[in-house]
Amino acid sequence: MFLNLIIVKYFPFFKSNIMKLSNAALLLLTGVTIGAIAGLLLAPEEGEETRKKLMKKAKKYRETFEEKASEYKEKAAGLKDNIEGAADDLKKRFS
Repeated sequence: MFLNLIIVKYFPFFKSNIMKLSNAALLLLTGVTIGAIAGLLLAPEEGEETRKKLMKKAKKYRETFEEKASEYKEKAAGLKDNIEGAADDLKKRFS
């Protein structure tokens, strides 16, 4: 949302495209939600079986997410160190 505000402020000609993209994203999210609800209601399995499968998938996705988050956190820390090192080098050069 913050990025949208910056883009609209400094690049007003993008405003209509951002609004179209926001509306498209909202429609997509609504469609996915309705589809998921319909799929659960029309599932041929018993509710308990469906819940077990959903829980297994949710656990798998959570683990994957946690692994990726950890990877990105490590990469971000490395990037921060590189940027700080480069900033220190520039300070030394221009001091």
